[in-house]
Amino acid sequence: MALNTYFVDREEEISTILGFIKARANVLIYGLRGIGKTTLLEKVHDILIHEGRKVLYIDGYEILSPEDLFVISRRTPTMDARDSVRFIFEMLDHVIIIDEFTSLIQMLARYRPFGNVEDVVKYIRSQIQLRQRRGGESIIISSSALGFIKRATMKYFAPLFREFKLLFIGPMSFEAIYELAIKHGIKEEEAREIAELSTGNPFYARKIIEQVIAQGISPREALFKLIESKGDLDIYFTALMENLQAEERYILHLIARGRNRFYEIEEKLYKDPSPYLKRLEDNGLVLKIKKTRKFSQYIIPDKVFQAWLLSQEIPSLGKISREAIYVSSLGFEALVRELLRSITSVIKIRDWLGQSLELPPFRAVYNVSGHDYEIDAVGLRNNEAYVFEIHFWGKARYNKVLQLIKNAELFAKDYGKRIKEKVLISYFGYELTNKEKEKIKEQGIKLLTSKELREIQKKTGVKLGF
Repeated sequence: MALNTYFVDREEEISTILGFIKARANVLIYGLRGIGKTTLLEKVHDILIHEGRKVLYIDGYEILSPEDLFVISRRTPTMDARDSVRFIFEMLDHVIIIDEFTSLIQMLARYRPFGNVEDVVKYIRSQIQLRQRRGGESIIISSSALGFIKRATMKYFAPLFREFKLLFIGPMSFEAIYELAIKHGIKEEEAREIAELSTGNPFYARKIIEQVIAQGISPREALFKLIESKGDLDIYFTALMENLQAEERYILHLIARGRNRFYEIEEKLYKDPSPYLKRLEDNGLVLKIKKTRKFSQYIIPDKVFQAWLLSQEIPSLGKISREAIYVSSLGFEALVRELLRSITSVIKIRDWLGQSLELPPFRAVYNVSGHDYEIDAVGLRNNEAYVFEIHFWGKARYNKVLQLIKNAELFAKDYGKRIKEKVLISYFGYELTNKEKEKIKEQGIKLLTSKELREIQKKTGVKLGF
């Protein structure tokens, strides 16, 4: 398993996994599809083989029946699916790596004597405990089914609560994706755009880079070619949707188009959406953001997937223009709006100048186009508005501060809202004189950079690639 050229920025995760293996602890790696879990496992596999360790690597997607597991363990097949699991876990001298473990569980649940997924999980737990008592090597598993992982491992009485160390693999940073693009000969400006468009997903970054190199087009044009009919990502997402029920597919289209409250979904679906939303959550396709006991929103954490959904023409929902797709789902501004929507309790931080800033759970977050101005993000809290100017391309200068002030004044006049905070966000920092910094403090304007965004992201628990 050769390490591919798109692997970068995972040294800390590798070190953590190898440390757990040394301690003979079991590890469950989870994260969204395409985020790099498989490549990470392949790298760990290569390191262990180089060290002379015995390793059994299983791709859960390639295991279609218990017989495949019997073949891998070189044992005689039986009519009991439990034996296929037991024989694998009896290989005590091997570090066992199972990629997309949830797919394996779902397959086993279809065979006797298992009756459902819960039966499989309970049996696996018993075999892991027996393996540990016998001094077996570590088991490393991965999954993209985030809701399933939460139910199976994150509660005190969950079946696998005590059996695994949990390691979340989030998006790569913009800096890492930029580095990745530069390594492949992409020019600096295009590399920054790829970092912005891929939202920290190395799989999407790879596809965009390949398209840019092959066709000599801009990263934005490359991404739209990928998500349009017969593009690589169109094929990928179409295959994903084919595994969903019609109600689940429709709900995804509704959420992508901003109908993300439970009652809005129920109204369009003409039935209770609860079971469908639960399955979508389990598969990591939607995320529930609970603001208060009675107020929740659903978001699609994969913004490229959301862009693809918006590019599909649905008779009752219509088709969205490229520009509208970019504004709503792609680019740095869209990610920041998603981060602001993810806040569920008051977050207190210090801005770039050391000033105190409190960000509440917003009732609504959206961009605004006025008669002669545009605002990247407005967060509403009761009758108060938080106005955000967002800058990605290099370090922001004082003219961005002036633009923020002007836009906030026009918004307050047009919409009759009291401006609670004016916030400038510049991912790569600022070029300001000391005099300009003092003016900014006097005007009560807050400045945020990638450092503060990562702090907010950490407190929300929603990983968006900052």
